Amino acid sequence: MIENTNYFKCRPSQLLNLQTFLLSILAIPIAILLKITLEEQQISSVLSENLAGHVDRLPIYLSVYVLINLFWQTLKVWCISYEIDPEQLRYSSGVILRKHEFVENYRIKDYAIEKPLIYRLFGLGNLTIYTSDKTTPILHLYAIPKPEEKYQILRGLVELSRKEKRVYEID
Repeated sequence: MIENTNYFKCRPSQLLNLQTFLLSILAIPIAILLKITLEEQQISSVLSENLAGHVDRLPIYLSVYVLINLFWQTLKVWCISYEIDPEQLRYSSGVILRKHEFVENYRIKDYAIEKPLIYRLFGLGNLTIYTSDKTTPILHLYAIPKPEEKYQILRGLVELSRKEKRVYEID
């Protein structure tokens, strides 16, 4: 086995943010309708001058919030990475505070693959890994491309790692 060889390194798909994207698209017409409604109702004439200025800019505030949220959610998914080498599975996440988790391959016990309909359309799936690791008993790899291929690679590496370290699972 070649040391320091990454067998795969991937990131989850931005399809994880589908709900955020759809809600952002819906928020644009809502902000436009809100602006039109506020102009027609002329609420500004009833409110104090300072408050009226903020009410008039409410659609802009809503749009800015939606765009910041969309950017943040996209960045959070972009900062997740999964990496497997002959010794361990590495999971990294976090934008401001980076979190790195390591699971030794010989600790991996079982796997599960989920492929929701929307993921299947794009060739994606979720790979769930069950381990005997105390800190990470279950590790989810969400929206990864070709999960069956990743499973086969990981399964082979786990078996090889167990043979090398002479580790055997006892139920």
